Amino acid sequence: MIGWISTWGIRCGIATYSRFLVEQMEDVVVMCQSGEGDVEGAIPCWQRDSNFFGGIIAQIAAKGIDTVVIQHQPGLIRFSYLNELLLKLADMEVKVLITMHNTRDRSIIFPSKRIEKTVEGLKTCSTVMVHTNADVENLRNLGIEDNVVMIPHGIYPPPSDSAQALPVEGKVMGTFGFLLPHKGQLQLVEAFERLPGWDQLLLLCATREGTGNTEKKINSIIENKGLQGRVKLVTDFLDDDVAIATLAKCDLLVFPYQNTKESASGAVRMGVASGAPIAVSPIPIFDDVSGAIRMRGGSVDDIVASISMLSEDELNSSRKAIIELRDSLQWDEVAKRIQERLK
Repeated sequence: MIGWISTWGIRCGIATYSRFLVEQMEDVVVMCQSGEGDVEGAIPCWQRDSNFFGGIIAQIAAKGIDTVVIQHQPGLIRFSYLNELLLKLADMEVKVLITMHNTRDRSIIFPSKRIEKTVEGLKTCSTVMVHTNADVENLRNLGIEDNVVMIPHGIYPPPSDSAQALPVEGKVMGTFGFLLPHKGQLQLVEAFERLPGWDQLLLLCATREGTGNTEKKINSIIENKGLQGRVKLVTDFLDDDVAIATLAKCDLLVFPYQNTKESASGAVRMGVASGAPIAVSPIPIFDDVSGAIRMRGGSVDDIVASISMLSEDELNSSRKAIIELRDSLQWDEVAKRIQERLK
């Protein structure tokens, strides 16, 4: 029996990632954090940013779990707490595989949130899975090497024929992802106003707790620059099929992230699923998106300069490479790679 420790009933990339993978597997008990709301198919038994793991230990004993897969992000369990959990599971002789969704956290204020605090525990794991070669190198520099494997983030399926896309008109630029300052949506709207030849900018950017201020700012930019008829902001959390089908109608998708310590972007993978050409900021989170056009940077000037110089040949080349990437990394393929490690 396999225990899967992850978020589950909330809107976040790790929960979505887990759902797609668990659907491909059998005999999996999902152990999610408490207070998530709708957790059908999962057992709430741990608290965010807590080192009380009694609930997890109880479920392992009750369900006869001999293998545990952990989806880790330091915002869920700080590294020092993770180290305690890994050492406890090692003492119980439970086989542990862990996916590290962030290997670059270097908190200055809180030493317990530094990745160095979990080196001892990570060395006890059967497999430490990461998404990029940069992650592999980060762990190697910490002395974690023999049990590390790079397994790329999975890609959503292409849009289905029955999916009802939102209406778009003309030559359309788009983006996707939660409405957050570091994702560069504010800069993208300002850049769009200066880019000739584009009819519409579509922002499929759902809101969540903490995004209200960004929404106010983006609506203010739209109003002040007179873009009400050309920029469409959709803040609803759309079904995957609807979002992907809508993104597929765009002529270019832009992900102008300003900065992030995450190892992989779930949002850009929705773009990859659509098969549309993609332009990204030149930062490590996009290193594994082969076929994406790397912009000069994430500033308004960088976005304008980079997109204004794009040729149709470059857009077509990106589209072809993105479709090849999508088809090579479907969820069943990623699940198969993980299952091989579970044996």
